[in-house]
Amino acid sequence: MTDTVDLVLQITEPSVTLDSYATTALEKTRLYYQDKDDNLASSDQAKTYLATEGMLGTISVITERLNKSGLDNVLRLLLSEPIIYATLLRKSIYVGDITYYDSTISSGDGIDKDDTEGIYNSVLRHVSDIPKRYFLARMIALVLDDKHIQVQAGDKRWEQLEDLLLEQGLPITVGKVEPAVNELLSTIYTEGDIPHYVEQFVENLETKEANGESTILPSSVFTTAIKQGMTDYLVKLGVQITSESDFTNGVYNEYFFLAYNEALKIANVAEDPIDTARIKGGETTWDFSVDTFESIEEQGVSPDNILAAGALDYIYCIGERMHVFDVANALVLRWAGGVLDVPDGTTAAALYRYHKLRSERSTPQERAMLYRRVLNRGGGQLLSNMVANEDFPRLWHQLMSEVAEYIRKAEGSYSAESWVSKAPIYQATKNLQYNLSETMTGMAHLQVTEDYAHLQEALDIIKADYVLTSYGGRRESIWTVVEQVAKEDLGIMVSSAPIRTSAVEGNKVFQWISNFNEGSVQDSSFQSFLSSAEAWIIAQASMEEDDGSFGRDGDGMDDMDGMDDDFDDWD
Repeated sequence: MTDTVDLVLQITEPSVTLDSYATTALEKTRLYYQDKDDNLASSDQAKTYLATEGMLGTISVITERLNKSGLDNVLRLLLSEPIIYATLLRKSIYVGDITYYDSTISSGDGIDKDDTEGIYNSVLRHVSDIPKRYFLARMIALVLDDKHIQVQAGDKRWEQLEDLLLEQGLPITVGKVEPAVNELLSTIYTEGDIPHYVEQFVENLETKEANGESTILPSSVFTTAIKQGMTDYLVKLGVQITSESDFTNGVYNEYFFLAYNEALKIANVAEDPIDTARIKGGETTWDFSVDTFESIEEQGVSPDNILAAGALDYIYCIGERMHVFDVANALVLRWAGGVLDVPDGTTAAALYRYHKLRSERSTPQERAMLYRRVLNRGGGQLLSNMVANEDFPRLWHQLMSEVAEYIRKAEGSYSAESWVSKAPIYQATKNLQYNLSETMTGMAHLQVTEDYAHLQEALDIIKADYVLTSYGGRRESIWTVVEQVAKEDLGIMVSSAPIRTSAVEGNKVFQWISNFNEGSVQDSSFQSFLSSAEAWIIAQASMEEDDGSFGRDGDGMDDMDGMDDDFDDWD
């Protein structure tokens, strides 16, 4: 009977040559599960249970899906061990607690044995927990043993090791494990016990708040990014905590508040490369998320590149097709000519800043060049060494077509999950992953970061109180301002609603593409993607845009030259 179960438990191993550390760690992980020898967890008895429950058909479906999915190498390696896979399957359907011989207790998920989707997700969730943690811990322990490095209990430097290990992971390919561990060790040795004290500093503030005491700063402002920035600054400053009692009594507090101030300063300007360039050592850290809205590391897929391309598409839709850049320019010219009477204050300062930075910002022609190179949108002229991404419009159209076909079939069937295949959508998504990972490269990241900051400044001007009062109509809507100024100053009729939908929902589609991993797609995320894609399709249809041109005509890029000429006269 167990031989039959073995046939449906065959998960394909990763197609890489394993490092000896990974091989030994896998064997130790297998023995860890083998040694949990009670009537539910031992290898043969777990298989027997699955067979007696009549689950072979269900397991076969789940195994086939796992083999076709984009599992990362560590998870695939762990599931290729039948004892681990069988135990996780058993855990997914068991109702109640499982008590092992070593007194550890694990609760079963109690999923219906015919629920392939639930069992599939349960296996993925659990293999990413204890098996992965144990495997990585064994692997790093083997390397530390060979280096004769002992982790001393109570040494605060090592408290962040587990977090770093889970966050960064370890490779399993031959020759890559030890260098990856060395990198982790370098981080630990460089930062020392500073991360521990940063966390303790924040915890002390939380304790005071809980006790009703006042604090200089609320603990909620200490985000992960801020705490890392504080750590970096304190390390750079060479701060060393030599007395635990002095730390507790607040002797070092001034250093931590100074570190917070520096971390906040970098965080505030890091979204705009122009501002960051004015700070020595400053780097941009924007994650390319936009107003309304994690990870594939194999096969050349770069989630950051895809998110950056999505942000670029958002900028193109809002900035160019809706003419927000042009409208902001027009408002500045109205203000310069005295037509828009804005008293001194925040709005006037924003208008003046927008005017003065115009020579430092990307020109309309430079933006058009980027749209054309990455998305093949607009009619921008490319340099001789640049190539337009001519495949993108076709691949995007393919994805939208597959979505429309899926929706059509699903609406005509009794059970979309049972009868309509998602494979065409998944393949179209993968094609876009590879395309955008390859094209959103080079200086494009900094360009799109700067252009998004430029767009936000333009929107800030348009939605300023004085502007909304003057041009926003009775509703004082930012979109009314855009439509009215575009009509009066640019001679262009702008239909903001479908363009806004195209930008926002389109960006959600880019997020789906970036986060896509076939092995971990949840039904809720798939349905959200379908909803966004459908909204995008409807918005495009309402604008009567030909998919073949994909926004190449009528984007208004040529109209920007005249607006730039007006600015040139104002010097």
